[in-house]
Amino acid sequence: MSQIVKDVMTGKVVSVPHYAAVDVAIDLMLEKNVSGVPIVDEFGHLLGVITEFDVLRLYGRDDNATSFATCEQFMTRQVKTVQQDASVAVAANIFRASAIRRLLVLDGERLTGILSRRDILRCIHHQRGTLTGTQMPSK
Repeated sequence: MSQIVKDVMTGKVVSVPHYAAVDVAIDLMLEKNVSGVPIVDEFGHLLGVITEFDVLRLYGRDDNATSFATCEQFMTRQVKTVQQDASVAVAANIFRASAIRRLLVLDGERLTGILSRRDILRCIHHQRGTLTGTQMPSK
């Protein structure tokens, strides 16, 4: 049986609204020890992602000029996504075709989770354990 992304993704993903201050995203990245945060609209639709790399553009700028900067102004709009009902094989192909480490998971346009290469690695590990008859820990 082929697994779908929804079965192996992390469903509890933190996000921030597009109008939030960049400092909110920075605080969240540091608190949660993540390298990026999805940016959503009021309906939970994915608009982009703000990453550590995006925030580096603030370094060395006049604090007064950037004190009111919003996530929407600094986010990356072109992000790789996958639908939650896609097969894990489809997601694996997306990972192989690019250097990204995570895919944002959508149900239509609404953000529902995040899928990492590590999640797929766990899936492969579990499947191989099932094939060999050994017990593999699950997520």
